[in-house]
Amino acid sequence: MLINELPDDCLLTIFDYIKDLQDLINCFKVCVKWSNVIVGRTRRVKYLFNQSYYSPDYVCNYVNRPIDVTCLSKLFPNLRIADLFHISNVLRSNEAMIIRTPTKDIDKLIRDSESLKGIIFPCNYYLDFELMPEIANLEMLSTGYLSPKISGIYENVKQLHLYDCNLGLFESIAHCFPNLERIKIYVADDGKDYRPDHPAMANLKIFEMAFYSFDRPRDISCSFLAMDSCPALQSAHIRIDCSRIVFNDAIKHANLQNLVIQFLEPIEWDKLRKQMSKYPNLKHLALRDTSLEDEHIEQLIFILPKLTLLDIRESRGVTREAADHVRDYCKHFGRSIKFLSAEGRHGEWPHISLNIYGSNKICRGFDFMEHCFFKNFDHLPHFLDPIDD
Repeated sequence: MLINELPDDCLLTIFDYIKDLQDLINCFKVCVKWSNVIVGRTRRVKYLFNQSYYSPDYVCNYVNRPIDVTCLSKLFPNLRIADLFHISNVLRSNEAMIIRTPTKDIDKLIRDSESLKGIIFPCNYYLDFELMPEIANLEMLSTGYLSPKISGIYENVKQLHLYDCNLGLFESIAHCFPNLERIKIYVADDGKDYRPDHPAMANLKIFEMAFYSFDRPRDISCSFLAMDSCPALQSAHIRIDCSRIVFNDAIKHANLQNLVIQFLEPIEWDKLRKQMSKYPNLKHLALRDTSLEDEHIEQLIFILPKLTLLDIRESRGVTREAADHVRDYCKHFGRSIKFLSAEGRHGEWPHISLNIYGSNKICRGFDFMEHCFFKNFDHLPHFLDPIDD
């Protein structure tokens, strides 16, 4: 029997094992019968990106030659998020050049895909909303950097991931995204003169920021000043690459419950202690790669009266004595604090992977604790896809 003579259900079973975009497109183009049957497989696909594991709602997007992205809306009628990195930047095997997807094709993909909620552009992509008006219909965007000439109001955008951004520039255009709920941003400038003077992101719930500098060391980190522009903030993940931090201790973040700080340089304890007083209702705190000692743990749990989880697993100066103190303190004052250290755990955090190096570009559910808290900055997801849409 020829393969084309197989019953539709047998063909569909075969198609279920195909997880590569290029293979699915090739099968889709074989004949009318195949194109009709394969939709039974592809209609379950919600996410298109370069991930190695298999799930019925994921398809690997790696291709070795340019494809017509406008066909994706027909092939994947329920597609929610598309990673265009390997699709729009295809390196020809015999030439040292990159083939980029035309802007008009991406516009057509967005226009024809009613279910599409997010796009991951290449990290070198320059996103101009004026040149790509359809992009404003999406809720989640990941790109290299934004046009400084942006002037419209983009109410649909709720999540933004930027690989390369000037902090002052972003504050000046933040009002263009009034409903932004989560931002992950790599800041290229030193931010030395940054002084926020108004709430730039009034509705932001999750703030993730890391500075980077390839040509010179950084003097100060102003990430915590940027946080002060977010009065409704509930969760934050900060990476600091210098030993000096600046913050405004007159501003309190009463809504902040989850905080991760990843240090690349040692920092003075007095500075860190004063900064923690800005977050009186903090429940979950992770301090990574710090020079903390046992006595600092004792002060932390006193400063933060609502703390229920303290993760200092990469602080080698903390000994088992700190865990004993936390246990005795909780017993004496009637508190419950889950304590994760290099020496072990006091209490358990159920159903959560504690692998800080695990990485997924897309995670299902807008849940910082589940998908972000236990990860290092570079392994944070591009998007947290709300599964209750």
